[in-house]
Amino acid sequence: MRSNRRISVTTIGIATAILLVPAMITPRCVDAHAFPASEQPSAGATLKSSPTAVEIHFDNPVEAMFARLQVSDKNGGGVTASAPAVSEDGITVSVKLKPLPSGDYTVKWSVVAEDSHRSEGSYTFTVAGSAN
Repeated sequence: MRSNRRISVTTIGIATAILLVPAMITPRCVDAHAFPASEQPSAGATLKSSPTAVEIHFDNPVEAMFARLQVSDKNGGGVTASAPAVSEDGITVSVKLKPLPSGDYTVKWSVVAEDSHRSEGSYTFTVAGSAN
């Protein structure tokens, strides 16, 4: 009877190992979506003068080929002066801006993390002073 108990415990141990090993060796970056860690100008900011660029720093690297960053005025008109650029480490996406008059602006971003998951979002900022 003792040998049956030993087989039973061994079988349970092997079954547990079979179930746990794949979970332990699966890459941890599987849910590494990229989301903004900070942005400049920041969401909801009111600026005294026109910014020269918008930069978003992400919490995970993004694929440069799929990075989108658009800034538009309250009428939906684009105010960017360049295509989006991605830093060498893939953490920062930036775009240069035309001089902005007073008003509200919307930043829309869309990126694909290195794990191939897409994330997107938007935020607004306000320029209270006039463009220089």
